Amino acid sequence: MIKLIYFALGVMILCSCGSKKTSDTDSDSIIAGEEIVEVMETDSVSPVAYITRDSIGSIHIGMPMKEIPDSVPGLYNKKVNGASQDAVTVEFSNEKGESFVAFDFGENKIDVLNLIGNYVKVKAPRGDFSLGDKFSRVLELPGVKAEWAGYDDTGMWYWTWEGLWFAPSQENLSETLTRRLYHSDMPPTVADFNEEVTIGFIGTGLPF
Repeated sequence: MIKLIYFALGVMILCSCGSKKTSDTDSDSIIAGEEIVEVMETDSVSPVAYITRDSIGSIHIGMPMKEIPDSVPGLYNKKVNGASQDAVTVEFSNEKGESFVAFDFGENKIDVLNLIGNYVKVKAPRGDFSLGDKFSRVLELPGVKAEWAGYDDTGMWYWTWEGLWFAPSQENLSETLTRRLYHSDMPPTVADFNEEVTIGFIGTGLPF
């Protein structure tokens, strides 16, 4: 099982001054006395990439592995082919660092997308969140459900919402939470989580 751990276009204003006059219809100029200031507008908000039940931007479940672009502006500029115990993988990163991983379980297409950095967000009713945020952000999602996932005679509780899977980081777990997290009889309750427990896994499914 993968441990998952855990980013702006700035405003650019170019001003040039001159002594020539301009007409009243020149909407790209600001006149201050004898000066004409030309303002070039650019996007002042960095793009936000979201993970959904079937995609991260233009990278989507079912996409043939051979059709994955080498880069997608605003999403990633590097991809690295690899493998896990159960799948062929492609890891995506950008100037902020590692971002997400695609898993192919043998059909030469993307089966699962998992986050490995906090650049990609989850769009939630109470605001965006990402890896490293408090796990209480997951527990407050409307309709979120705990689901047991077994693997090689072991298992762990995950939480599912809108087709996405979530799990807490392995750090800052209390003894009670640790015991319940890995026992299939009963899922942990909200009371088992303190404010120190953070989100350690977000994906469209499990990486195995």
